[in-house]
Amino acid sequence: MTGVLAEVNLAFAGLQQALRPLMKLAKALPPRQQSALLNAFGLGEEAAEPPDVWLVALATLTLLTESATHKPILLVVDDAQWLDEATRDVLSFVSRRLSADSIVLLLALREGFSLPFGLLDIRAPDLSGKLRDRFLKEAAGNPLALVELPHNLRTEDDGEAPWLPLTERLERTFSSRLSGLPGATQMLLNVAAENDGTSLHEILRAGEVLLAQNIGVDALAPAASAQLIDLDAMQVRFRHPLVRSAIHRTADVATRQRVHSALAAVIEDQDRRLWHRAAATVGPDDDLAAELDLMASRAQSRGANTMAMEVLQIAAKLSSTAKARRERFLQAAEIATDLGRPGLLEHLLREAEVEPSDRLGGARVGWCREMSQPLMVNDLGRISALVNLADQARAAGAKDLASNLLWRAAQRCWWSNAGSELRASVLTAARSLELSELDPRGIAISAYSDPLRRSSEVYAGLKLLSQKGGHDPHVARILGSTANVIGAFDLGVSFLAESTAGLRKQGRIGNLARALFAQAWAEMEVGDWIGARREAEEAARFAEETGSAVWTAAATIVKAQLAGMQGRLEQAETCATEAERLVLSTGASFLLAMLQLGRGITAIGAGRHLEAFEHLQRLFAPADPAFNSGLQFFALADFVEAAVYSDHSQDARKLIDEVERVSDPDPVPWVATMLCMAWLRSPV
Repeated sequence: MTGVLAEVNLAFAGLQQALRPLMKLAKALPPRQQSALLNAFGLGEEAAEPPDVWLVALATLTLLTESATHKPILLVVDDAQWLDEATRDVLSFVSRRLSADSIVLLLALREGFSLPFGLLDIRAPDLSGKLRDRFLKEAAGNPLALVELPHNLRTEDDGEAPWLPLTERLERTFSSRLSGLPGATQMLLNVAAENDGTSLHEILRAGEVLLAQNIGVDALAPAASAQLIDLDAMQVRFRHPLVRSAIHRTADVATRQRVHSALAAVIEDQDRRLWHRAAATVGPDDDLAAELDLMASRAQSRGANTMAMEVLQIAAKLSSTAKARRERFLQAAEIATDLGRPGLLEHLLREAEVEPSDRLGGARVGWCREMSQPLMVNDLGRISALVNLADQARAAGAKDLASNLLWRAAQRCWWSNAGSELRASVLTAARSLELSELDPRGIAISAYSDPLRRSSEVYAGLKLLSQKGGHDPHVARILGSTANVIGAFDLGVSFLAESTAGLRKQGRIGNLARALFAQAWAEMEVGDWIGARREAEEAARFAEETGSAVWTAAATIVKAQLAGMQGRLEQAETCATEAERLVLSTGASFLLAMLQLGRGITAIGAGRHLEAFEHLQRLFAPADPAFNSGLQFFALADFVEAAVYSDHSQDARKLIDEVERVSDPDPVPWVATMLCMAWLRSPV
């Protein structure tokens, strides 16, 4: 079959081309399959409903497998990018079920197009996203590579390994044309394989260093003739990525070191030269390790955190002392934490070998492990542990680390419904650090530990910081989330817009999902429902891409609440049901509380006040999974309205009194507004 642009909207047009020679066998199909297939091609005897595409697919598979019992079948698809959608669905169904039958599906499409015929997904459905992307890139469309590559690697961190290990079959396939090449050509291919660039000039000059003779471009001609490389006046490129991997695998360690030494001698770029010097070095070299430290700093300054982490690992292995080795591995671990690489993090912490007597090292390890765990898990014991780690860091003079640990402890207070004693311990520890009044973490610690009592001082600090602007995206996210916690959503919108813009530039998708959710929440509360919907949709997409069920749920809750406030009740409940499924799997009480708040608001809008009261009272019942002390005051006005109109006025008065008792005497505008609305809605 051949896809035709003019027929792209004509259902089953492509399939009919291919099955025409086999239609004489259709009479033997089961009745429902036969009817679906004939109707799909407009050959039915009477008018019928549109054919079920899956019945058509099953009929197609039956025709093919039956025919293949008599002689092998090659099913050729050309210009697949222009096939109609129904034909593509049928081919996807068939492709997943071709195994023992003598049937081959050969599909071609034009460069720049992609279609969902997932051979890799069939062969290795449990791959992580990173590793799947790496295999697709390395396979470059080669079916054998897609089948063979998953045999040796399956963990997420393998997706960024410098070289993918090849199976014997792959290595033999991609290196079989090397043995007949001249020695100089083979050496130049080794140089090209180990080089981190494609410059013909670099490869030839490094070849001259290795072979101690003049080398011309004609030395690479046999490799081009063997279709191993593409060659022009400026560059050398391998025809397939796995040719490069196969050449690397077939070279012995001594040859690779000689090649890297030669490349280091001819490459002018400082960082690239260092990289090759390190690859050529055997044994400790503290001077080189120190140069690599500077290279890692340069990489971090331009946002290349993965490269910085790899360089630090190399520098650690070149270190002559245990102390220097430990420090470099810990720095790499801290970057792995920021990148969200828990598997690699544990490997780096093991390599660091921090002694129990090293209190600062222990605090750093504790910080890394804490940041690799989900914040939403209700574990009150972690709060005390974090306060103790902060004390260790402070005693060792690491004030910055201590501040980070206490900020995390305060977040856990808010997410985990911590009692007053735990909250007070966090605030006491923070005071001992003597942070400046405008330290973002100090402001955040106060807000998360005691949002109602300390809201005025937090609000004042946030207003001053909002006037400065120019914040790092990470700091802006802290400030924006802090503003949301006390209900200063006007400030939250500004901070979070600044954060998401910066995170986009840095490509930090994991953090972007979280920041977009917070921005959507803030925009919803200030009345920018269009912006809130946009941010929530994007947050959900990024969260799904990174496999974060928590932030997918959070974004879906915002969508549910928006739909409820706009009177789209069916859509609101659909989103709420989906969010609840995700929230229950994460155990995040804050999100469950936010979900119940959204359901309560939706029910009030529909005039169902008793139902709203039942939803909202869960936020105030300590035994309920949706209980969350940090979010209660957000529900104050709605709870009062639901209570009054469902004959629960006494519950409304009790809640108003409690919020007034624990609030700052000079509450922030949001809390003041909630109290005012509550009094207006409560009985006189």
